[in-house]
Amino acid sequence: MKKSIGVIDLGSNTARLVIYEQDDSGMVAEIDNIKYSLRLSNHLRAGRLDEEGVAKTLTAMRQFKKLLDARKVTQAIGVATAAVRQAENGRELTAAIERESGISMRVLSGKEEARYGYLAVLNSMPVDEGITIDIGGGSTEVTYFRDRQLIESHSFPFGIVTLTSQFFREEVPSEEEFAQLRTFLADSLATCPWLADRHCPVIAIGGTARNLGKIHQRQVHYSMDSLHHYPIQADAVTNILNALRRLPLEERRQIPGVSKDRADVILAGMAAFESLLHYAQSDCLLVSNKGLRDGVLYETVWGEQPPASTAIVRERSALQFMNRYQVDQPHSRHVRDLALSLFDQLQQHSLHSFGGFERQLLENAALLHDTGRTINVYEASEHTFYLLSNVLMAGYTHRERLLLAMIASYKTNKLAQSQIARHPDLLGKQDKSLVEKLGHLLLFARVLDRSMTQAISAVRLASTGGEFVLSCTGKQPDLLEYSLLDEPLSKLSKAWKIPLKVVVDA
Repeated sequence: MKKSIGVIDLGSNTARLVIYEQDDSGMVAEIDNIKYSLRLSNHLRAGRLDEEGVAKTLTAMRQFKKLLDARKVTQAIGVATAAVRQAENGRELTAAIERESGISMRVLSGKEEARYGYLAVLNSMPVDEGITIDIGGGSTEVTYFRDRQLIESHSFPFGIVTLTSQFFREEVPSEEEFAQLRTFLADSLATCPWLADRHCPVIAIGGTARNLGKIHQRQVHYSMDSLHHYPIQADAVTNILNALRRLPLEERRQIPGVSKDRADVILAGMAAFESLLHYAQSDCLLVSNKGLRDGVLYETVWGEQPPASTAIVRERSALQFMNRYQVDQPHSRHVRDLALSLFDQLQQHSLHSFGGFERQLLENAALLHDTGRTINVYEASEHTFYLLSNVLMAGYTHRERLLLAMIASYKTNKLAQSQIARHPDLLGKQDKSLVEKLGHLLLFARVLDRSMTQAISAVRLASTGGEFVLSCTGKQPDLLEYSLLDEPLSKLSKAWKIPLKVVVDA
């Protein structure tokens, strides 16, 4: 039975409610998302949240409760971060929230906040070593992980709202102000020597990171509409920051990708990213669309430890897609088994040099090849490509998502060339051969279960006098599948440049 889980993040800049749906297999998908801009950090007066900040927060929580009730959410998890943590009357506020809305709020420590960001990244991105930075309104959390294990973490008592008010007096900061901010950030990072010279990706979490990613994507005319795991070179971060900090606030708001309610504080966040990239000697920043709220969710659903490998993240993502798009799972798993059997036997005969990555691509492409059928049977292939390349597939880079989508939806070489041409910044001619070979392998495996009854249980490849023979073991000799094999077999033989024939071993 499906159930809904609501996660509320009461941050120093914004309050947000995200509602997730968990299916019978334990997989979760986001189904609703709403936020309020509160700027609680600006409402801290002499260590206490002022009346206006408290009133705005209670109004937001009452509205969240209405949405939770409308969505019939039975489990609501509330967490509060820096502004509430730093306020003397923070506990009074959380008590008032529970009294007026029934929502119980847990005030997170800086360490907890940092760990949830780490959990969000490890449950959704293909990285084994990295540094995370989550800059909010009133605090900034950083972690370092290696071999997917959390090594160090720290919470700094400053964020985009507090840094902006501390260092910038005008909407266009002076060179002196910016120099002072950069010195402050460098000195702060130096208190965490475990961040220095790591030469690994810096993974940026939160709204400032998303804005930065959108700005850069529009500048380079990026061909995918996806932010999660979007890479930005370190020098590009500096160039964008230098361009934006010379603009008046209203002009900054008009820059494509900049949120209008973040334009006045975004410079401080970008400066923090720039400083960390320099200190860590990293040449790449990765944007994470997953953060604190997702980390809280993942802990609730899957426990405190992250997945041991990226392969597990990909398996979960494939299962989520199959459940969400009503894929016939016995059929898709059987097609996967047949396709992988062919892949392995071709390798045993030294007919390809593909490795574990290509095998995993084929495996998940086989599981997801029918994703588009739930939308329209006649254009199922086109819908499969669209869904796999536009809806987040956790555990994959953008290029890997495109390759997966192309293999899963493969129909013709001409279509594959067209798809590659649409993404010249991510794909090249060298990808055509991979997609064509694995695509035809998958097409052949699909025909082997055309009736979706798993009537053909196995396929064996043998070499006989320079010719390769595929022996099919089926329930009976007159199966529908056997009458349909000639064309896909011919195309498979041509794509792999192997003379192939089929014999029936009923």
